[in-house]
Amino acid sequence: MKPWITAAAVCLLLWACLPVRADFDPEINYMTQMISAAQTGDTAAGRFAQQCRDEKIDALAMDYVKLDYDELSLLSRLIQSEAGSAWLDTQWKMAVGEVVLNRVASPEFPDSLAEVIGQPGQYTGAVNSLLPSYDSVIAAQRLLEGERVLNNPAVVFQSNGRQGSGVYMELQDAYLGTTYLCLSSRMYLYGG
Repeated sequence: MKPWITAAAVCLLLWACLPVRADFDPEINYMTQMISAAQTGDTAAGRFAQQCRDEKIDALAMDYVKLDYDELSLLSRLIQSEAGSAWLDTQWKMAVGEVVLNRVASPEFPDSLAEVIGQPGQYTGAVNSLLPSYDSVIAAQRLLEGERVLNNPAVVFQSNGRQGSGVYMELQDAYLGTTYLCLSSRMYLYGG
């Protein structure tokens, strides 16, 4: 160590590099705060709630999945954009969101939620200032926690027309018509 660097200076430098703690309250349900922030578009509150929730999970050794607020918000807005109609059930909303998460996990598409949603010609409505409904946020939360309704990672297309190597599922609605959830054209990438 250089003689001009004191032990106190080293401690101060190390302390400055540590992440700032949010000092969570064990009585608060921070997931509820994250959901509310996603609905209102309050990014600062959502990120703060995430930080408190993560600290609470770690400190209390809770068996919960940590969620990134920005991903929760983005996936919620995508679900609202693509399947946000109040009459569509949660399974429909989750299927649409799962297609996007399948793309993130797929070698055919970019590796992040923001990149998949932001691809030219894809999901353009999700990147605007649309605020999601409670149901859309809950569907996104459940998906990000690992719940699945399609259970097939090769389902990477969702549209009003048939795509890829075939239709995996058809969703019918009296107002919206048919939405097709379709398989990749490169099934060999998914073991099929």
